[in-house]
Amino acid sequence: MNADLIHPTKDRTRLGLLLGTVFLVLLPHIDNLEPSVLGYVGLLLAWRGAALYGRAALPNRWLLLFLTFAGAGLVYFEYHRFYGREAGAALFTVGLGLKLMELKSARDVYLVFFLACFVAVTQFLFSQSLWMAAYTLTIVVLLVASLIGFNSPDSYALRQRLKLAAVMVGLSLPLMSVLFVFFPRVPGPLWKLPDDTPQAISGLSDTVEPGAISRLALSQEPAFRVEFDEAPPPANLRYWRGPVFWKTDGRRWTLPADFRSEPRMPAWSGSAIGYTITLEPHQQNWVLALDLPSHFPSDVRQTSEYLLIARNKIGERARFHLESHTAYNTGDLLPREAKLGLELPKPPAPRIKALVESWKSETSAPDDIVQRALRYFRDESFYYTLDPPPLGGDPVDTFLFETRRGFCEHYATAFVVLMRAAGIPARLVTGYQGGQWNNVGRFLEVKQADAHAWAEVWLQNRGWTRIDPTAAVAPERIERGLDIDTQIAAGEIRFNLPAGMAKEGRSLFSEYWRQSREIWASIDHQWNLWVLSYGPENQSRLMAMLGIVDWRGLALGLGVGLAVFGAVAAWWIFPRRVSVRGDRCVRIYQRYCAKLAKRGLVRHPTEGPLAYANRASEAFPDAGHILAEITGLYLKIRYGRIPSQNDLNRLHKAVRTLKL
Repeated sequence: MNADLIHPTKDRTRLGLLLGTVFLVLLPHIDNLEPSVLGYVGLLLAWRGAALYGRAALPNRWLLLFLTFAGAGLVYFEYHRFYGREAGAALFTVGLGLKLMELKSARDVYLVFFLACFVAVTQFLFSQSLWMAAYTLTIVVLLVASLIGFNSPDSYALRQRLKLAAVMVGLSLPLMSVLFVFFPRVPGPLWKLPDDTPQAISGLSDTVEPGAISRLALSQEPAFRVEFDEAPPPANLRYWRGPVFWKTDGRRWTLPADFRSEPRMPAWSGSAIGYTITLEPHQQNWVLALDLPSHFPSDVRQTSEYLLIARNKIGERARFHLESHTAYNTGDLLPREAKLGLELPKPPAPRIKALVESWKSETSAPDDIVQRALRYFRDESFYYTLDPPPLGGDPVDTFLFETRRGFCEHYATAFVVLMRAAGIPARLVTGYQGGQWNNVGRFLEVKQADAHAWAEVWLQNRGWTRIDPTAAVAPERIERGLDIDTQIAAGEIRFNLPAGMAKEGRSLFSEYWRQSREIWASIDHQWNLWVLSYGPENQSRLMAMLGIVDWRGLALGLGVGLAVFGAVAAWWIFPRRVSVRGDRCVRIYQRYCAKLAKRGLVRHPTEGPLAYANRASEAFPDAGHILAEITGLYLKIRYGRIPSQNDLNRLHKAVRTLKL
């Protein structure tokens, strides 16, 4: 492409493709940038599109200067700075929109191309999903196709440019893959800035109050995935332990300021269950584990409540290999646990006290009181719902005797209060329950919708014992889990079908949809493991497997690999450039030289096309025009940027019609 100005009419199609591609570049940032910034850039894009078709004039220098300051001011107004993930992406996005307003020359096209590529890459600062990678790769192909169009306006139709761009990008993928695997890795996530503030992520909180967990019940976001060393445990034992709560003000339950690390080794029963858990980032320190974790890595510690705590907050996807036992006895009750496990913010409400006294009048055994409380939830008119009515000043009293409608946190907190009122130490546990088994990838996927709350009571000869009052009201929740796909209305809870009825209960479309989701979840899981989680440790293990013990060997391997790649690429891309027999242009020109040779004008071995044409014009002055045309077409095709099929056809016709 030369440095001439872009023609407003001839280049309209190419400019339209470039503007459309820029729009696609901006599209994923709808969820990332402020609406005002996106609206400003969208206005600039629409303005440039209107100018393309003569319906608006491009801004002059002073108006463009004003638009530049206005865009920068808008970014600072929204983000209060010009650096960081959001502010930086917004600033480059505004810059891209402004550059479109002065798109007049070849240099401007190159700048827009590189700016658009950079803005497309900034999307990975917000999402590194496989979908986003595929989308960005498509954007790059479209941008390269646009650049090809400006460099060779008369050579290729749009379809041919797209094909050539796809080939060019495809040829770069092997080199990119080699560099990704072997280039030295640095600790920490690849797509993260040092001053990034944590994103708001749905998940378990460090407080629990009515409605806290039910808000997650419709979330399809994954919480973690689990790969078991052997067969997974049954659904009713898939309790994934999270934060444990002792203190409450009557409505809200809170965690202590620090986690006490005084765990006692329980008496384990049965065999250990080994598994690898891949946690999604949740910006907390806790590591979810199958209840109850018995073995964990050295960089993870265990609290006195058997909660696993990582050294750092889980701000990126993390993998841990753990072992758990589902049968255990935690032993004697510690004095601190006895005190905390019976604390109430105020004396029990009269109705709660009367209910508990009625149970204690029938039995004094804690096990029996626990069963009577569960029977109370089961036999009375309690309902498991996502949309419970608001609770009054005493939430537990109102729930137990008036509304009787709630989600798991309502039942768990009410049960803990009942047990403490009865003199039985109790505490609240949150985490996840269940999960969906993926038959394709052979892993368990636990989503935010599987968030759950249950109670633990201390019983003689059993220690801390899990009691889930939700199972008394809605046993389907524990055995089968929530059916998120059909649970579309707030307040309506549906459960997955039992395993034996699952296939019969689904339509053919639903079954195919379920299978396709499992396939995609499996692919996404592998993407997370082998691409997004590929760090220094993974690279070191791979190097060891390949027998590379130090970076000198790696550097040598990279050098050899790049040399081989360059040789293969040169062989693939340029063979037609050096092959005379395989070049149609050369064959046509050889026929032209043969025609002249028959008339006694033989081309010398060292004679160039222009010198030969000059001799031919002197010998055949009447054919000077067509001789110049043939020579010009030959030089353009042979030494131009991209061969043109139209020019080849013209050269063939000119040589065929040449009469001397």
